[in-house]
Amino acid sequence: MDRLSLRRRTRQLVDPTHTTGGGILFNWLIMCLILVNVLAVMFETVESTYAAYSTQLFLLETVSVGVFTVEYLARIWSAVEAGEPYERPIVGRLRYATRPLLLFDFIAIAPFYLTAIGGVSDLRFLRALRLLRFLRLFRLVRYSESMQAFGRAFYLKRGQLVVAMSGNLILLVVSSSLMYFAEHAAQPEAFPSIPGTMWWGVVTLTTVGYGDVTPITPLGQLIGSAVAILGIGLFALPASIMASGFIQSSSYETGFCPDCGHEIDWESDISTDGPTYQVGDRIRIDITRESMLSYDYHGSHGVVKAYDAEADEFEIELDDNNDTIAATWRDLRTPLNHTDTV
Repeated sequence: MDRLSLRRRTRQLVDPTHTTGGGILFNWLIMCLILVNVLAVMFETVESTYAAYSTQLFLLETVSVGVFTVEYLARIWSAVEAGEPYERPIVGRLRYATRPLLLFDFIAIAPFYLTAIGGVSDLRFLRALRLLRFLRLFRLVRYSESMQAFGRAFYLKRGQLVVAMSGNLILLVVSSSLMYFAEHAAQPEAFPSIPGTMWWGVVTLTTVGYGDVTPITPLGQLIGSAVAILGIGLFALPASIMASGFIQSSSYETGFCPDCGHEIDWESDISTDGPTYQVGDRIRIDITRESMLSYDYHGSHGVVKAYDAEADEFEIELDDNNDTIAATWRDLRTPLNHTDTV
């Protein structure tokens, strides 16, 4: 087996998106090893367990770090097989190593080697670094399709989540400021400043209600009541947005439009080369996982008016409102019947 073939096969093995038998088995083994390591870190904090099984736990950590190190180096070595922008042997690999999940991988295994360099002294900060092994949980995102759904849902609803969280932050600042001015004179220790009052604001708005800090003045109680009622709705809003994102994301996985039943061609959606359209062609808009358009455009029909070769985008004039939008080939389908209506 030549070096190129070995590198390609290595890439297929360590790439979580690869669906061959060997790749699937390797992904499951890595996931199981990560979970076992996280459980081991948790049980290490139980003094009686650590005293009885310290040798076994250290052996597990050593073997696991060895496996994770080999996998980490294999991913970087085979990164050039991932295509652009990682094709250059040195620069491409360095760029690949700076990806967020690769950085988490490095930080998760680094404490083991730093502790080994520290020798028998095992400095306190080196022991503290061992807690970074919990970062191995982030590796599960790469290997688990179900966990990647969190990222897809967040991406789909990122704009709405920013708006909701901004509203929550504004409400927190306003409510904490009002409560500070209402209660500071009566309870200077409980409400020492606006930042200090934000603890009360967070507990009240999230409806947790620990009861360690409560208003005692009539004005403070009135403000607290209003804030608690507002918090029920506004702080629950991000959860409903994420739920909507999960529903929308799961509809993409079916391969069929949840509204009209139109089948989505996944092979075309994820391939590097797509179909070509000519000016004047009638098309249909399909929103898929690669789309940058709003889902509101899904199912719309229109006509190709122009093509921007530099941006690789088509200018589409929609039938329903004559609006013009820019779309890539991934968003377009040729209607089976040119007389279709939306």
